[in-house]
Amino acid sequence: MVISLFQLFKASLSRPEQLVEARNVKTRKTIFYILFLSFVITLPVWIETTRTLNEFIQDGQEIAENIPAFKIENDELVPEEQDGSFIYQTDSIIFAFDPNEKISPSDMDRRVFNDTIGFSLLEKNLYLSIPFYPMEIPYSQLNGLNDVTMKEIISNMQDTNPLILLLTFVLLWISSVILIVIYNFLYTVFGNLVAAITRKPIRFKETWKVVLFASTLPTVLFAGLNAFNIQPLFQIEIQLIITVFFYYKAIKNLSR
Repeated sequence: MVISLFQLFKASLSRPEQLVEARNVKTRKTIFYILFLSFVITLPVWIETTRTLNEFIQDGQEIAENIPAFKIENDELVPEEQDGSFIYQTDSIIFAFDPNEKISPSDMDRRVFNDTIGFSLLEKNLYLSIPFYPMEIPYSQLNGLNDVTMKEIISNMQDTNPLILLLTFVLLWISSVILIVIYNFLYTVFGNLVAAITRKPIRFKETWKVVLFASTLPTVLFAGLNAFNIQPLFQIEIQLIITVFFYYKAIKNLSR
């Protein structure tokens, strides 16, 4: 019996017992299915990433409108007017302007969470407060920078290059391929153990193919949830259990 990739895809969602036919799928079709499954996983993540990037760019324009006149000369932040320090916050960016040493880097770190970043012009340096990766840039490296230049830099972010979006998608796709291969090897090890315990006549290579299709439902399900920032606990373990269960359903009628 010759079964198509489309039929195997449908079986992976509702009829796991038919997945035993995946043993006969040729290697090049298996590679194509890995690429297809990776594409399905990547697409919603890429869409969410693009949406987040667009929101970040829009917030950047809002921040630019609130940057006061200043210049950096002789390694110092020199405001045009002494209006005092302030913090301005959008959904994704927290901007601080503090020529008076009233705001510290730790103050900014406490405000940053999840997908927000902090951008601060403090008295002694420019401080980027990024979760797990804070960065201080001394003004000695920024002499000549002023509000006009900074606003131009932020404004230029609006011209998002389509090549950047394409590159982002390719990198996410490659990452998904690598993850699928790694996880499928893990699932195959457990699947092979199940086959040995139940004395089913199936080789490691065949188990790899059956497990790949058996993992479709949990893989796509959790990828979709993650794309909407829903992060259930024990994802890998749940995916493993569902995949191995579908695999067992597929091979349980095999006989020597």
